[in-house]
Amino acid sequence: MIDTGGQKSFDMASETLIPFMNKHKITHIDALITTHDDFDHSGAKEALMNNFKVYNYLNKPEQFPYKIGDIYLENLNVFGGEEDNDKSLVLSMNFMKKKWLFMGDASIKIEKEIISAFDSVDCDILKVGHHGSKTSTCDEFIKATTPSEAIISVGSKNYYGHPNQEVLDILTKNNVKIRRTDEEGTISYFSLFA
Repeated sequence: MIDTGGQKSFDMASETLIPFMNKHKITHIDALITTHDDFDHSGAKEALMNNFKVYNYLNKPEQFPYKIGDIYLENLNVFGGEEDNDKSLVLSMNFMKKKWLFMGDASIKIEKEIISAFDSVDCDILKVGHHGSKTSTCDEFIKATTPSEAIISVGSKNYYGHPNQEVLDILTKNNVKIRRTDEEGTISYFSLFA
């Protein structure tokens, strides 16, 4: 599991995550990863750890690369920064015959560092950085990563007005299908052969 979410107005774990996991007969978590310590990324961590056996908890760059079964997770943010968001893990993995990229809250500065430092950052599914804030998801990054789909994890009618229209326009201009939790609720991907 990458990031737990966290909501001040209700208990994300007991109202959303635990019922979902119980429905799908998930009895333990092999690896729980939080990209950084902001409450909206790690707020449900304690409740999950109190209700499920968690075999590994990862939240530091030095814990990567990390392999579990056939899944190999690499952290692309080896740059860090002064801002907490710029210290977010940026995780790349192959899963369900697709390449996934999870941006945490990394800013445009980190996006540019990543595309400059790595030969290939291509992905199929992009978990958009910082909930669709205009501080993330620059045009150069989308052109370099070429996702076919972008997931924006964002609360309905949130205080910040996320996702930002500029980000939506960049994704649309680059022919990226946009999926949003404020419109769809839980977004799921299934495969018979992971």
